[in-house]
Amino acid sequence: MIKIYPAIFEQDAVGFGIYFPDVDGAETQGETVEEGLEMASDALGIQLAWHVEKQIPLPNMSHINDLAINKETQFVTLVSVNLLDYLQDSVPDKKTIKIPHWLNVRATKAGINFSKTMTEALMEKLQV
Repeated sequence: MIKIYPAIFEQDAVGFGIYFPDVDGAETQGETVEEGLEMASDALGIQLAWHVEKQIPLPNMSHINDLAINKETQFVTLVSVNLLDYLQDSVPDKKTIKIPHWLNVRATKAGINFSKTMTEALMEKLQV
């Protein structure tokens, strides 16, 4: 599940300090913009996974144009992360489900991964 939040990059003496105004605790740094983007995605994934594990709702995303910045030293960009990459260490629980036969036949023919589909559906339903 891809999550996207705006990040503020602030230029400093050694590169960039980076923080997410909507996600408390998601802060990092990078010497270059490229390194900063990579580090920001990682920091975002770690913090959002923590929210999920603690059953804290994920924060709402601010609109990128609503963020106030100092244009001389800061810029805003969107950073994405696949949250499933940060939750994959969770031990899976086995569940038995029942679905209509016709649906099972169509899904099997289409090569749908039932576990992945159920995980994605539950995450969407729980707004994770």
